[in-house]
Amino acid sequence: MNIDDYKKWLNDDLDTASQIKRVGEFSEITVPEKYLNIWKTVSMPVQVAKAKTHGLTNEQTNDCLRQLCRRPYYLASIAAEFAAKNIVEVGTAEGLQFYSFAEYAKTVGGHVWSCDLRDVRNTECAIEYNDNTTFLLGDSKQLANIIPEPIDLYYVDASHDYGAVVRDVINLRETQSENPIWIFDDFDKRFGCHKDIERLCQISGKFKIYRVGNAASGNPNHQVIIFGRL
Repeated sequence: MNIDDYKKWLNDDLDTASQIKRVGEFSEITVPEKYLNIWKTVSMPVQVAKAKTHGLTNEQTNDCLRQLCRRPYYLASIAAEFAAKNIVEVGTAEGLQFYSFAEYAKTVGGHVWSCDLRDVRNTECAIEYNDNTTFLLGDSKQLANIIPEPIDLYYVDASHDYGAVVRDVINLRETQSENPIWIFDDFDKRFGCHKDIERLCQISGKFKIYRVGNAASGNPNHQVIIFGRL
């Protein structure tokens, strides 16, 4: 099934769909300097190295980087549009999205929790956002045990293996607020998690699929937002 085939599943009359439209088109997002600096500090060297590994030309690399630097702020803009205060991320890596969410969360008195099976966070950002972030060296089940408040937004970007995303949702579902949103990265057939996310879309029936440019491998990257409790 092609990505376009999913469009018939989305109820365009949903208020939540209109909220996403108000955020704007991904390709037209202008990234504020603070978020751009987070990207340059945390992720740019990693992405340049990935592009080189995958044999991208300079032109392809530059085009890819122009897209990748928009993604963290785009997701922070979605958090703002839905008035999310408390945020959970599964899959911290170097912390690009973690600290981008934290930059937004400090403007609303919110907090961001994240977990990963390894700790490779950017040290500079870890110090700067220490007051409104909590990192757990472990998995989503362990993370759920330390979350003291209902969560408004989830960003799942950890294991891409089949079954992993469903386990993350099951592990975290008891921490949901009354009307949360879930964002899943890498909704693409080259990953095992594609079937997990597809299944969750079918269960919910209220979702939006959108493209966020290309990965540093040169492959297209899509994300899914599911509206409401799972």
